[in-house]
Amino acid sequence: MWRRIEPAQVALDATGAPFSERYGDVYSSRDGALGQARHVFLRGNDLPARWQHREQFVIVETGFGLGVNFLATWQAWRDDPARPRRLHFVSVEKHPVDAHALLRFAPVELTALARDLAAVWPLPISGWHRREFEDGAVKLTLAFGEAEHVLPQVVAGANAFFLDGFAPECNPDMWSPRVLRSLGRLAREDATAATWSTAHPVRDGLVAAGFDVSLEAGFGHKRGMLRARFAPRWRVRRYEPPRAFNGERAAMVIGAGLAGATAAWVLARRGWSVQVLERGPHEASGASALPWGLLHPQITADDNDAARLTRAGFLAAQSMLQAMPPASEPTPLWRAQGTFVQASDADEAARWEVLAATLALPEGFAWFCSPQAARPLTGVTPRHAGWWFPRGASVATAQLCAALLAQKSISLRTGIAVERLRRDADGWIAEDGSGAAIACAPTCIVANALDAPRLLNVAHASVRSVRGRLSLFEAPALAALHATLSGSGTLLRIDEKTVLAGATYETDASGDESVSVHEGNLQRLSRLLAAPVTATPIGVFDATRCVARDRLPLVGAVADEAATLHATALPPGAHLADLPRQSGLYASFAFGSRGLALAPLAAELIAAQMEGEPWPLERDLADRIDVARFLLEAVRRARR
Repeated sequence: MWRRIEPAQVALDATGAPFSERYGDVYSSRDGALGQARHVFLRGNDLPARWQHREQFVIVETGFGLGVNFLATWQAWRDDPARPRRLHFVSVEKHPVDAHALLRFAPVELTALARDLAAVWPLPISGWHRREFEDGAVKLTLAFGEAEHVLPQVVAGANAFFLDGFAPECNPDMWSPRVLRSLGRLAREDATAATWSTAHPVRDGLVAAGFDVSLEAGFGHKRGMLRARFAPRWRVRRYEPPRAFNGERAAMVIGAGLAGATAAWVLARRGWSVQVLERGPHEASGASALPWGLLHPQITADDNDAARLTRAGFLAAQSMLQAMPPASEPTPLWRAQGTFVQASDADEAARWEVLAATLALPEGFAWFCSPQAARPLTGVTPRHAGWWFPRGASVATAQLCAALLAQKSISLRTGIAVERLRRDADGWIAEDGSGAAIACAPTCIVANALDAPRLLNVAHASVRSVRGRLSLFEAPALAALHATLSGSGTLLRIDEKTVLAGATYETDASGDESVSVHEGNLQRLSRLLAAPVTATPIGVFDATRCVARDRLPLVGAVADEAATLHATALPPGAHLADLPRQSGLYASFAFGSRGLALAPLAAELIAAQMEGEPWPLERDLADRIDVARFLLEAVRRARR
């Protein structure tokens, strides 16, 4: 179900300190928020000394509040010449403040950083929100939701914990045994924790989670604070948290469509050297050759997997696109003109209107509007009411792939047919049909859609092809269209006279007459508009989608099927984390018609798995797209 996020309202107490009337407590010490951040959380975790000369350092915080702890940590990272190459800061917040409050209450010394944070502050929507600073060297992952629900969904290997939030007597849920147990699941071997709270339940909870706890001198008027070090005397978790990567940053990506291009790009930004092998004559030779595609999330009453994934993917794709500003006309890389997704009929529109009132979504994300209200937003009158996504966009897909691959550390080789993958002691070798080596690398990502299961030699990741054709229409009557439409079809403007409409969803090779394709797409066009328009077909875009059985993508570390199916040591209630994986082998495919919304998120997830970084989405969502999920189903069926 949809988890509504209620933003915080920050008041001032009698002393002028930021105060929460909801919890009856101040946001930080009245003796100074910056002083508390430095004394309790930085010094309490022996920072910056403990992070120096590391490749990666991960901090997990409970309670982002006004962001002072993050800003102070970011400033300390900036000031330290021996700082870690990558700093990850993961923070949980149930009631986020707005950007104005971040700026208003930021300590003077941190105003410039607070301004940078406020400029990219996310909307109050449940889920994960990642923001990058310092060219990606500092990554902030904000998890909006209740700590008891959110922390078990975090996948990260934490080096330090900042235990903040309102006092245990004011907000006991933030300090519950379940929350504190989550720290033991996330802690790396050298992990430390610090908090200003010395309450006995907090001490006991940390000890139960595997920490040694000591009482230290507090900040300001507080006599004490707690410091802790992870040193479990018994087994406190089933799985070890991710370890920081320590190896050669060289990878091979097979496929230069959206999946492969985004995977190569996110690795290149992390300092990897990437070689991309493409069977076609150029990048985006397959379905990613789409001239323009739509980028928008979905909204459902039950907030199902597809809705949550497309929302997370939409946010990830927007971050990627904002790192690559639109090119100048007449050939922009993307157009942030908004997207209108209309209901299929009046009954669905009525249900959506009730849902909109229930959800009370932030207007910056989406709102429900009538066809008449949609006209000034889109330039045309749609047939039915629907959702308006002001940040929806259209993207020149093939052009985007080319731009992503145009990085110095990425080499693209086209016309290369990889027929076999083989592993030796040094990594993965791509071979041609004669068995000759084409390329090799310690790490390989297979992102070549329909051919991926064969190349991976997996039987439990089957996909099917679904043909999709869009029509190019000359339609001067739609010259006023300045947004994209979706719902019972797709409509976007190419230029003043031409629009792109469709698309077919063909599960067999029959009916390939272009006239019938245009007729079908004209019907889709008519279902999108309140009044008929004259449209003359002038061309067709024809491609094949790659679709998995459950219509979700297949992403992540590839399982060793033979070892899994013959394993005798798997526990009775085996989970995905129990399956043996093939070292250095990853996959990203089966995006169907959602490549723009999901490929960037998939690429970030794979990069996080490779680097041992905090994952960019919840654990259960990552499980839903895990490339080994059908294999796990087979194992469970065999054991019944």
